[in-house]
Amino acid sequence: MHTTIGIEGAAPHEVRIGAGVLSAADELSAAHSGALVLTDETVAGLHLERLGELASGPVLRLPPGESSKTMATLERILDRLCEAELDRDACVVALGGGVVGDLGGLAAALFKRGVAVIQCPTTLLAQVDASVGGKTAVNLAAGKNLAGAFHTPSVVLADIATLSTLPAEEVRSGLGEVLK
Repeated sequence: MHTTIGIEGAAPHEVRIGAGVLSAADELSAAHSGALVLTDETVAGLHLERLGELASGPVLRLPPGESSKTMATLERILDRLCEAELDRDACVVALGGGVVGDLGGLAAALFKRGVAVIQCPTTLLAQVDASVGGKTAVNLAAGKNLAGAFHTPSVVLADIATLSTLPAEEVRSGLGEVLK
């Protein structure tokens, strides 16, 4: 059982919230000519199989954490999209927290001048903030989130079952954002 919230505006999309909604990523990506799953090594071990057949397609696993949010990593993702021979009708499936969501959204905005992105946030903070609204960015030597773009996701799949794998401090951080 899940709840679907329609987001109106210039780029309408939906947010699906509930246990098990990650399983919809496979079906949703089938509407595209191909897909690249972007995740980090930790999240891949915990949740990649929840994506069904997508898990056996092109997948790029990044080192976890803020240190991955760089132009070099962005270039690596764009190169992987090219290696997978994806076209303009493909999509990026961003499975992870805010870092993966930012990188996946920005890579999708840049690749072939913009392909779809399906955001699959796995942290509470990413589910209530980072994956919604289309904010994407990487860090520069001069500071955090200084190179980016807005790229609205085609859908956000906020699977609350992923929250059970988070450390308590991560949940507290997300709850702080909910209250804010």
